[in-house]
Amino acid sequence: MELTRIGTKGQIVIPQRIRKELEINAGSVLAVETMKDLVIIKKIDTDLIRQFKEGLDDLKSGRLRRVA
Repeated sequence: MELTRIGTKGQIVIPQRIRKELEINAGSVLAVETMKDLVIIKKIDTDLIRQFKEGLDDLKSGRLRRVA
């Protein structure tokens, strides 16, 4: 476990070891959720988000394709 502090603007610094381990870089997308007294931060795969948006666009436009 590593400790970090919240800055004056509510920002936190994720320790370098964790950023490297999870390949979190500038521009990475993270989801933030709470559970009781926990704050949960999860890295989001932006490629999956892009695929989901493309799938929605296909449905909206009437194009259907198989999504694996």
